[in-house]
Amino acid sequence: MSSQKDSLAIFYLTMFFFGVLGNMSLLYLHIHKFITAHRKRLISLIIINMAFAHVLMILCRAFSTIITNWEWTSFIDETMGKILLYVMRVTRGLSLCSTCLLSVVQAITISPSTLKWAQVKTRTQKCIPSCCILNWIFNLLLDIAAPMNYSSPRNRSNERWRIGHISFHLQAMSIIKILTYESIVHALFVGLMVASSGYMVFILHRHIKRVQHIHNINSSLRASPETRATKAVLMLVVTFLCFNSVSSPFVIYIASATEIRHWALDFTVALSMFYPIISPIVLITTDTQKPRSFPSLLCLKNSSQE
Repeated sequence: MSSQKDSLAIFYLTMFFFGVLGNMSLLYLHIHKFITAHRKRLISLIIINMAFAHVLMILCRAFSTIITNWEWTSFIDETMGKILLYVMRVTRGLSLCSTCLLSVVQAITISPSTLKWAQVKTRTQKCIPSCCILNWIFNLLLDIAAPMNYSSPRNRSNERWRIGHISFHLQAMSIIKILTYESIVHALFVGLMVASSGYMVFILHRHIKRVQHIHNINSSLRASPETRATKAVLMLVVTFLCFNSVSSPFVIYIASATEIRHWALDFTVALSMFYPIISPIVLITTDTQKPRSFPSLLCLKNSSQE
């Protein structure tokens, strides 16, 4: 049983390593583009926020995995456990809101080039920095109540989440109410994400209809940075929705079960980490404006100076 836990922990840590590496690469790419580009693409700020939140989320999850599986209990007490859970919840909310904001901004970006939409696009670009700041403030305040109401169960069979020797249960009515309110808020963002994604699909479909008379339609679509960016955002949204919808029943099951199910906890952790790990791969591989130094940074090929 111990070897099985060690193997699972090593598997998680390997996933976490590649997730941190991918998100750090994504951070470098968009910070570099934002600083050096002649024409600032403020949408990079959204991706920078999302990648930074994913790095924090993965690092907290990795620390929690190490503490739990190898029982390094001297590194954490109840207060530290609450802080760790708080950071994980905040970063999860940041991931959701950043993905939602990215899909909405991209939907506006590919909207028809009419005078009305041109004004909306200009205002949207100006609002991106403020939205990124509000994203952090909103999630920091939204999730502050839950950790303050977590308590260690007297009966070990009631525990639902464990970090080292610190365990928490989710059956208290105050926690259930808080989680319900937060779920409703998150559902609103998911709904906005779905609506903007549906609009992007409609715009892409209409664009394809209009250019059907062009013989080389595929190459024309690939040549459009906006189309590639839109497809990348749609892939992110679909990935987020799929794994979020799959993990939600397991969260409900863990909270409502009379006895803790470690396999359900492990599976939920794996599902919750898939999107932060896969999202930088999607965004990097579909980016057509990578700087020349970026491939050499990832050891994919030599720099142009060599």
